[in-house]
Amino acid sequence: ARVSALNFAATLECPVIFFCRNNGFAISTPAEERYRGDGIAGRGIAYGIDTIRVDGSDMFAVNDATREARRICIEEHKPVLIEALTYRGGHHSTSDDSTRYRNSDEMKYFTRI
Repeated sequence: ARVSALNFAATLECPVIFFCRNNGFAISTPAEERYRGDGIAGRGIAYGIDTIRVDGSDMFAVNDATREARRICIEEHKPVLIEALTYRGGHHSTSDDSTRYRNSDEMKYFTRI
């Protein structure tokens, strides 16, 4: 379904922003075990969609990226994909125990910064 949305937006030139918060995991599986490539941004480029990759932990960078995406949508009437690379500080859901697949030192480090 997500691929269809990207394809429709690209072919119909829909002014829409796709925002992907990439925390490096697909629920409890590391992203590199779920797909090949360097994140999600390459998929937007493959569909011919303007794509912005941003540090999702930097609120100012995210704001700037979102403003630019909005500008492209409004002025150029084109879709934009934003990939925000970030860290998920907690569990994926109430049934998830991220301590089973993430190092506790890593989790402590990222919750401190």
